[in-house]
Amino acid sequence: MEGISRTYPGRMHIAAMHPSTQEKSWMTALQHLKRKGAIMALAFLSTTTLVSAAEVTYERLLNPEPGNWLTNNRTYDGNRYSPLDEINRDTVKGLKVAFTVPLAPPSVGAGSFSSSLQGTPLVEDGIMYMSDGWGRVYRIDMTKGDRGFINWIMDPQTDPEFATGILNNRGVALYGNNIYSLSPDGAFIATDKETGEVKFRVETQQNPAEYFSMAPLAINGKIIIGPAGGDGPMRGRLEARDPETGDLIWTFYTVPGEGEAGHETWENNAWETGGSATWVTGSFNVARNELVWGIGQPYPAYSPKERPGDNLYSNSTVALDADTGKLKWHFQYTPNDSWDFDEVGSQQLYNAKVNGEDQLLLGHFGRNGFFYNLDGTNGAYVNGEQYVDRVTWTKGLDPKTGKPVEYTPNGGVQTYLPETRLDASVFTTEGADKSYCPFIEGGVNMFPTTYSPRTKLVYGLAIQGCAFNQAAIPEDEYLTGSVSAVDTATGKVAKRLDLTSAPKGGAFSTAGGLVFGTSANGDLYALDDETLERVWTFNVGTMIDAPPMTFQINGKQYIAVAVGPGGVGMNFEKYPARAKDENAKSMANFQQASTLYVFSL
Repeated sequence: MEGISRTYPGRMHIAAMHPSTQEKSWMTALQHLKRKGAIMALAFLSTTTLVSAAEVTYERLLNPEPGNWLTNNRTYDGNRYSPLDEINRDTVKGLKVAFTVPLAPPSVGAGSFSSSLQGTPLVEDGIMYMSDGWGRVYRIDMTKGDRGFINWIMDPQTDPEFATGILNNRGVALYGNNIYSLSPDGAFIATDKETGEVKFRVETQQNPAEYFSMAPLAINGKIIIGPAGGDGPMRGRLEARDPETGDLIWTFYTVPGEGEAGHETWENNAWETGGSATWVTGSFNVARNELVWGIGQPYPAYSPKERPGDNLYSNSTVALDADTGKLKWHFQYTPNDSWDFDEVGSQQLYNAKVNGEDQLLLGHFGRNGFFYNLDGTNGAYVNGEQYVDRVTWTKGLDPKTGKPVEYTPNGGVQTYLPETRLDASVFTTEGADKSYCPFIEGGVNMFPTTYSPRTKLVYGLAIQGCAFNQAAIPEDEYLTGSVSAVDTATGKVAKRLDLTSAPKGGAFSTAGGLVFGTSANGDLYALDDETLERVWTFNVGTMIDAPPMTFQINGKQYIAVAVGPGGVGMNFEKYPARAKDENAKSMANFQQASTLYVFSL
């Protein structure tokens, strides 16, 4: 129930001891009491001595130490850039596996998907905190540099009946002495980062269609969260919650209600179940005290006739006052969408010279196939360019407004290009002759992109391909990929690297002149940030869904990636099998192994 905090006294089970009969009975009873509000998460402690770390203050989050990765995108601007340079163009060829840490196997909820690893681990002074798709949180001590000890696992005891969606938990937040996480069934949990004790658990699920996958964002005195589930009849929102109690501070509904600006863009009362979920972590403009967030597609996703109007704030970037949650500005990429073009992906803040003048920009690789530079102070369109090979849903963007050239601002149902306009999902037998480009996931989906201040380029890993009815996919239609480097001043693609496999996971860049990325064929790779030449590759033997990251222990740089593909990639779109690769048939047999890989020189 929203706004109600429940605090539980955390119980720890020592892994080296066998539970007594009484303890077994206690643990069994907890399972039965969970949905009545009496459950606490369990922390499983190993016998390893815990290494203490300093409090994670707002000041540290503003200016993270070079060797640490303290928040989802490392810095609030969303740019996923690291100042570390020990691993660089000259040394990267010596990069090798330092150690691995096996993690819990996938779990299955009420939906048809098994859990996967899509999160970015956080590292503070050699201690890693990460979550898996079932919402379990791990504390991994890596301070020895050649192995990782799992100190504890906080298990939220996710209820399979309430874990209704795609089980892709994308990470945790560090703030104070706590780890903040979301379970797939909607529990907002604070866990002591040293002991694994649960400080509080607040149930936030309002609707059975909701599930939760976002990595929370910690800012000054607030933890920002929100639900996924926009593929079902729900109403999206962002919430700010108190880090001490979990109490609700404010709510911003991504589908405006009666009397709110934008409500008129939902005809037929479609606003009540308009989707527009918030399932990926946004950015924070510190100077302007604005949260900058990407919003998902409207519901029903493929039936624009059922919800005439622009359907604000679906498919948009919104900027909110961080103190009040009030809307400051917005930009909508695809009004009255029918192609599932969520725009939840990276919202990157940087400065560039546009027409000779310094300007704060927000850069975004649209899932709809276009890159956008927006004015970072008001959301006005500045410039951009198509970055995928094929776009068939529109003939292009208006150079002044950034809207599709066919867009008419009169409400009702947009026509765009009718031959690609869906009235039913591509996952049904209806509309079997309809296809559209880019692919249903883009372009760039939610997988994070990166900006390097070294090159003034922003890098996005894109799927190249089109969407077809599942019963009518042409045999010669592959899902390939690309890495596009966009000039931040012009919004134009400066360089591109083509890939034979669809990219998944995401990217980050470094002061060592490198961009690290991942692919569905299991490749973790490093690119020269100027030429995009591939200078290092390691294949993990199964699909990678999670973005890589970097950190430092005792002056030594490491690269880490969580490997654990789930139902969407492995069984849904069959990315490896649809690759333009001579080994694609074998890659269709990739396994759902769950392992943390750590690399060093």
